[in-house]
Amino acid sequence: MSGLPPVTAPALAETLDALPGRLRKKVDDAVTRAAAWPVSAADGQVSVTVDEGTTVTLVLTGGVVRTGADARCSCLLAPNCLHRVAVLALAPVHDGVDDEPAHAAPADPVDPAPSPVDAGSAAVVGEAERDGAAEPDGDVRAVLTTRQRDAADGLWRAGAAVLAAGTSGSGLVLRTALLRAVHEGRANGLHRASAAGTRVAAGLQALRESQPQFRLAELTDDLRELLTVSHRLRAGNLPAEQYADLLGVARRGYDPQAGLRLYGLCTVPVVAESGYAGTATYVVDRDGRLWTVTDVAPGGADRAARSGDTAVALGEAGLSHRELTRAGMIVSGGTASASGRLGAGKSVRAVRATGAAWTEPPLRALWEQPLDQQVGRAFAALAEPVADRLAGSDLVFLSVRLGGAATGDAVLAETAEGAAVLLTVADDHPELAYRDNMRVLGAGAGLELLVVGRPDPARRATVEALSIGVAPGTGDGLRLPAAWSGHADLGYDRLHRSQLLSGRQGPAVAGRPPATGDPALQLLRRHLERVVSGGRAVHALADDQERRLRRARLDLGAHLLAELASAARSRPRDPFGRLTGDDAENFTRAWVAAAVYERAATQALIEASWLS
Repeated sequence: MSGLPPVTAPALAETLDALPGRLRKKVDDAVTRAAAWPVSAADGQVSVTVDEGTTVTLVLTGGVVRTGADARCSCLLAPNCLHRVAVLALAPVHDGVDDEPAHAAPADPVDPAPSPVDAGSAAVVGEAERDGAAEPDGDVRAVLTTRQRDAADGLWRAGAAVLAAGTSGSGLVLRTALLRAVHEGRANGLHRASAAGTRVAAGLQALRESQPQFRLAELTDDLRELLTVSHRLRAGNLPAEQYADLLGVARRGYDPQAGLRLYGLCTVPVVAESGYAGTATYVVDRDGRLWTVTDVAPGGADRAARSGDTAVALGEAGLSHRELTRAGMIVSGGTASASGRLGAGKSVRAVRATGAAWTEPPLRALWEQPLDQQVGRAFAALAEPVADRLAGSDLVFLSVRLGGAATGDAVLAETAEGAAVLLTVADDHPELAYRDNMRVLGAGAGLELLVVGRPDPARRATVEALSIGVAPGTGDGLRLPAAWSGHADLGYDRLHRSQLLSGRQGPAVAGRPPATGDPALQLLRRHLERVVSGGRAVHALADDQERRLRRARLDLGAHLLAELASAARSRPRDPFGRLTGDDAENFTRAWVAAAVYERAATQALIEASWLS
């Protein structure tokens, strides 16, 4: 069913609460049937035709269904009928954030635009006030309000219910309870946990609708984030700086900037699973700080492939994104978020200026930073919520010598520090040039290149190559068009084998692709994902795999896995042997502990692989 307007979480919860108990058992089947009901819109209302005699009418306020009373059904059981619930359950969930003003910038390139089903995107302007008080003494403490603690506890309990039931048992009732908790959390300033809860709810809906963008691994990570943050918030008595991070912000302020002299670095296509696409251009100022200029809107990979040629929304410089990546710009009257996203308001004035080659200042300094410092910075950024990352903080700048094609479309390489790395495609959509370009580079063994990339946090010494340039002093083993100014953006510029000058490359490097990860940690990860998929009952029957973890010297992981299995099997019973009330508290705590350990251990292993 398409064409439905967004609906608020309280409206969905209100209609579900109105159902009698006997009808609640039929909700999920009704939602499945409702997907085929035709939708029409007229006079500020949306009508859904159930059958010849039954119609559900949605009354909109500001384009949104805001209360349960705004969903009206013509059947005899109305308002306590399945029709209203089924229609609202299929509609996108309104995130409660007002539309951003004209001077706002789109979201970060790796998680681009606001979407009802994509809470990772938080690129709206303004700054939310953080609740809580700080004492003036040296040991500053922040105290959450009672409502904030209750909201955090509600998010924890909703997440625990989803975990215990698994995706196979999380129907509309549990998803609605989660959305209700998210609404309360957002209303009380728990923006980070609420964002994670929205992503979990979106993942459950995507799985139910068999959407191709569903990933169990991503749902597992989102559920871990929801439970970890809400648990720490409800525990209380943390330092003020930790509360600030755990609470998050609802709006991002765009502050005035003094005159900026910017130099184009590279342009990257953006394709988000939330249905948004476009392009992001990284630019560098005189001090070497990275900023982003973006153009993101609803669309797919085809829009991302085209948007590189759209005009940059900064003043009237008349530059496209692909032109800016090889030019410069002088900006006055600009605004930018703290994370480095440049705004495009009416007060912005921008004129075209000369750019700089990667081998010239200030761009050259990006490759002069030691590799260990770059890797530490990038992995620290990758561990943060997407909306909180500084522009370009998750990138690495490598000087490499290619070693030839590896498996698939990856290319072996060796850094100037002697580390073996694997260059992979950043996006495999056929509309983009990544895959074809990596195949060309696979035939260029011995080429010495400069690379802009983003480390893959799940694979050892692996980087998603975004842009490449000819290394200084290496001759012309790779001949690029003069208009490309010495570098190629792998998502847009298409390389050709004729640009590889046979016999002009340096000596090839020997090696093999880095391993994907530790097998024992991968085993633990599979167990965690099995719980998310099948729930508590599935893991209670799981085989004992502790010995394999202990043989890998992961004793803490083995202990946490044993605790998880024990908590899954432990169910309180009354004197007659009947199951009593169990809120899955111990089971959820055990799963969160194992999930936090697996994430930290895996990231430490992957980060270390870059420096070994």
